[in-house]
Amino acid sequence: METTGSSPNKTTSSSFASKVKALLMRAWRERWTEHQWGLHLKSVVSGSNEETKELPEILLQQALVGPNPNVLIMGYLKHTVLSQMIPPCSVLNLVQKYDDISKPYCTIGLIEITEVIACNISFTSGLESSVVLCKCLQKTLHWLMMCVLQSLKTMKDMQQQQEYTSIIDSASVAAHKISPKWPCRDICQICCNNFKQKVGIALQTLSKVQDMTLPSQALCEVSHLGICPTINTLVTLEAILNPTSDVQPFIDQLCVSERVLHLTRPFLYCEIIRACFMGLNNCVDTPEEIKWAAFTYLKLPQILRFMKQQSPNQDIGEDLFQGLSELMNSVPLLDLVEIKLKCECLKYLVGEFSKNDLLDKNQTQLLLNRRNTNSGNKMETSGQSSPILIIRNEQQLPRIIKGLSNFSHLDSGKESATLENSDSSKTPGDMMSLLCLMMSGRNLDFILAAAASIGKLQSLANKLVKINEFAKQMQGETGKMAQTRVMLFDISFLMLCHASQIYGLEITAPSPEYTDSFFLHWATRCLPEDGKYKCIDNFTATDQSKLDVLIQHLVSGVDINKLNITRLNEYCLNFPLALQEILIAWEHGAIPPDKIKMIIEVIKNRMCCIPIVLCAWLCSYISVVPDKAREKPLQMIQMLQAPALNPDPDLNYNERYALMTPILQKLINDILPVPQRVNFTNYVPSDKLPSEVMDECIKSVFRRGWLDIKSVQTLEYLLNLCGSDWFCDRCIEAMLESSRLEDLMKALSLVYAIFHMDLEHITLSLLFHTLPRLLQTTHYHTLLTDPRGNILAKLSVMVLVSAQNSKNDEKDTIPHLRRGRKRSRKEVELEDMEETECRPVKRSKSSSLEPQLTLDSEGFNFDFLTAKEDGETSPTFDAKDPLNKSLANLMRLMNALSQDSLISPRLSFIISFVREAINCGSQNAKFILQFMPPQMVSNLLRSVQGVLDNRHILHICDLTTSIGRKVATQAICQNSKLLRPANSA
Repeated sequence: METTGSSPNKTTSSSFASKVKALLMRAWRERWTEHQWGLHLKSVVSGSNEETKELPEILLQQALVGPNPNVLIMGYLKHTVLSQMIPPCSVLNLVQKYDDISKPYCTIGLIEITEVIACNISFTSGLESSVVLCKCLQKTLHWLMMCVLQSLKTMKDMQQQQEYTSIIDSASVAAHKISPKWPCRDICQICCNNFKQKVGIALQTLSKVQDMTLPSQALCEVSHLGICPTINTLVTLEAILNPTSDVQPFIDQLCVSERVLHLTRPFLYCEIIRACFMGLNNCVDTPEEIKWAAFTYLKLPQILRFMKQQSPNQDIGEDLFQGLSELMNSVPLLDLVEIKLKCECLKYLVGEFSKNDLLDKNQTQLLLNRRNTNSGNKMETSGQSSPILIIRNEQQLPRIIKGLSNFSHLDSGKESATLENSDSSKTPGDMMSLLCLMMSGRNLDFILAAAASIGKLQSLANKLVKINEFAKQMQGETGKMAQTRVMLFDISFLMLCHASQIYGLEITAPSPEYTDSFFLHWATRCLPEDGKYKCIDNFTATDQSKLDVLIQHLVSGVDINKLNITRLNEYCLNFPLALQEILIAWEHGAIPPDKIKMIIEVIKNRMCCIPIVLCAWLCSYISVVPDKAREKPLQMIQMLQAPALNPDPDLNYNERYALMTPILQKLINDILPVPQRVNFTNYVPSDKLPSEVMDECIKSVFRRGWLDIKSVQTLEYLLNLCGSDWFCDRCIEAMLESSRLEDLMKALSLVYAIFHMDLEHITLSLLFHTLPRLLQTTHYHTLLTDPRGNILAKLSVMVLVSAQNSKNDEKDTIPHLRRGRKRSRKEVELEDMEETECRPVKRSKSSSLEPQLTLDSEGFNFDFLTAKEDGETSPTFDAKDPLNKSLANLMRLMNALSQDSLISPRLSFIISFVREAINCGSQNAKFILQFMPPQMVSNLLRSVQGVLDNRHILHICDLTTSIGRKVATQAICQNSKLLRPANSA
C-alpha cells in the first residue's frame, strides 16, 4: 500500500517522463537537430530540476528499444551530456549496467557514446566530482574489458564472428583512447593538461602525505631585540602572580613559547635568568622582592630540574652553562642588582643550580671565576639580603613543619585533648617559642614565600589550622596554661590570615578531618578577598544567651578575660554581633564616645585576632550602609587599629601587633577614603578613565619591551576591573597601532605573554568577541591590513596553541587558574546553548549586509564538522568544551566571509590565519584546522588562486576521513588546473 507521502513524488516523476517522451516523439517526427533538441529540452528541465537524474534512463530506454540503437536519440543523449545539462557519470553508470550483448549493435552504440563522453569530460568544482569521476571512469574501463571478454566467450560458443569482432574492436579502441587521457593505474605520469592526470597526481600525492611534513616556522621573530619579551614577561607573571602554583604549568608555557618562537635551549635559559635579575633589580625594598627571591633561588632550580627530567636526551648542564655564559655579558645588570641587594646574587644562584645537579663542579667554578673577573672588587655581602634569607629559611622549613607536626598531632576534635597530656618534647611552651620565632621580624614572610615556592605552603597552613583547632577548645585551665592556649589560638589565627591575604584562601584547604575547622569556616564566610567584602548576614552568633552576657560585660566595663570561655571560636563569632548592638546604641546616643573608647580598649587588650574579626564585620557593614552612616563605624576601625594602651608584656603583644597591623591595613584599605589608606596604590585615578590608564600602561610596556612591577599590578587590576573582553580589545588595538614590522613583532611578543595573565578567559574573549568584531565591522578593517592583519593572525594562532596545550595538561592535574577565577560570560553562554534549542534571531535588512554569525543566531552545533560515510567514526573532539565551541564558531564566520568575491583585508587575515596555523607544527595545526568547514578551502582557492599550495592543503584536510580526502582531491585539482599550459585549454 502506498503512503500519501510518496504519491506526489511518483506523480511528478510520471509527469516528467511523459513530457520527455512527448518531446522525443515530436523531435523524431520533425527530425530536430541536436541543437534544437537542447533548446526545447531546457524548457522541460528548467521546471523539473529534481527529475533530471531520470533523464538519462528515459533517453537510453527509448534509444535501445529495437535491435539497433536509435541514432537520433543517441545523438540527443550525447548532446545533453556534452552541454552539461546532466552529469556524465549518470550516463556512464547506466551504461555499465548494460550486459546484454545479444544485441551487439546496441552494445556498439553504447561503446561509441561512452568513448565520446569519457574523452570530453571537463573538470567541475563540485565537492564529489573528482573522486566520483575517477571511480566512474575506472568502472567504465572495466565494463569495456567485460564487453571484450563476453564477446570472446560468445565467439567461441557461436559461429557469429563479425558483430562480436566489431564489439571487440570498438571496445579496444575506446579503452585505448580513454586510458591515456585518464591513466587511473599509471598515476605517476604528470600531464597537467587533462583532468584525469590531475586526479592521478592528487592520488599519488595523498599516498606520500606522511613523508611531506612541513617544517614549522617561528611565528614571532625577536632575534633583533636585546631581550626576549615573551620569556621575560612570562617569568615576571609567574613570579608575581602565581607564587603558589605548581611548576609544570609554567614549564608547559615555556616549552610552547620555545616552539612557536624557535628558541634554542641556551638562549631560553639565558632569558629566564635575565628576567629574574631584572625583576630583583626592579623590586628592591618592595613586598615583591621576597617573591622574586623565592622564585629565583628556590623555584627556578626546580623548574630546570623538571625540564631536565622531561628531556633526558638533552644535556641541560651544557645548555645552562652556555646560557649563563651569555648572561655574563650583561655585566651592568649583574653589578646593579648585586649592589642593590648587597649580595653576590649570581654566585648564590649558581650554587643552587649545583646543589640540584644542574651544573657540575667544573662548570660552576668556571662561571664563578669569570664573574669574579668581570665584577672586579669583591662585594661585602649582607646577611639580611633577600637571596640569603630565602635560602636560609628554605633550609629551615622542614624542621619548622616537623616542629608544628609534633604538636598538631593532638586530636582537637576530642574533649580529652588538653595541654597537660603532651610530653616534654611537645609542650605548649615549645610551640609558643616556635611560633614567636616564626612571627618575629620578616621571618614569617620568608617562611611563607619559601613554602610557596617548593610546594609546602598548604602543608604549613594545615599544621597551623590544626594548632588553631586544638587551641580553641578550653578545658577549664587557669593561669599560664589558659593563657598559653589563648596565645596559640591568637598567633595561629594571625598567621593564617596573613598567609591567606598574600596567597589566597586556597592555601587553607585542610586535610579531610578538618574540613569544618573554625578558621576555614570563618575565612570563607567573613574574610574579604581581593577587595570584595562578604555578606553581612554571614556573621552569626553561636548562642543568644552568651551574646547577651558578652554585651553586658562590655558595657559594664568588666574585664572580659574573667569570662568563663570554653570555646575561643564562639568568642570570635559572638563579638561582631555584640559590637553591632554597641554601635547601634552609640548611634542613638545611649552610649557616650568615652565609653566606646573604653570598650574598644578592653576588646583589643588581650587578643589581636578579635580586632581582625571586628574590622571584617565593620567593613561589610560599611559597604551596605549609606555614606552618612559610615562615620562612627570608621571611627571604630581607627580605634581598633591603634595599639593597646596597657598590653600584657608577657604575651608577646608587640610581635602580634606587628603582624596584625598589615592584616588590618589590607582588610580596610578598600573601605577607607583614599587619603587615609596605607600602602595603597591607586591604579585608576579619579581623573582618568580605565581606557586611558590602559593605553598609557600598555604603550609604556611596548616602549620598554618588558614588564615592570607596577605594570603587572596595573594590568592585573584593569583585567579584574573591566573583564577579559575589554582587556583583550584594548591590548590588540594598542598592538596594531604601529605600521613598522619591528614594532609590531615586539608588541606581538609582549601581548602574547600578557594574555597568560588569564589565558583561558582571554582566549575565549579573542575568539568569541574580539576577532568577530574586527572581521564584521568595516571601521576596523584598517587594523586587518597587512602587516597588521598578519600579526593579528600570528597572535591568534599562538594564543590558541598555548590555550590548547594548557587545557591538555590540566586533564591529569589540578587546573592551573588565577586566584578568584569564575566562569566567564562566554562559558555561561556556551553552556546555555547546550541546554536550550535556539531559534534564528530576526535581523533588520540593514544588518544583513554583514554576516552576523553568533552562537545564538546559528543555533550552535557541530553538525557541519561531523559529516561521515558508513564505517567511519565521528570526530573525537569535546563538543562541550568552550574553546572548541568558540573556535568552531569563528571558523564558521570566516567560512562565510571567504565566500566574498572581493579581495579585502579580512580575507587576507583569514588566509594568514590558516597559513600561520600550518606553520605552528602539525599537531597544533590539526587541532586548529579540524574546525574548518569542508567548503572553506575551495572558497579560499576560488577567491585567491594558488594561495594554498598542495602541501598546505594536505595539512589542512584530515586524510583519515572520506570527506577530508574529497576536499583535498578537489583542492589539489583546482591548483593543478592553474598549472595547465595556456595552449592546452
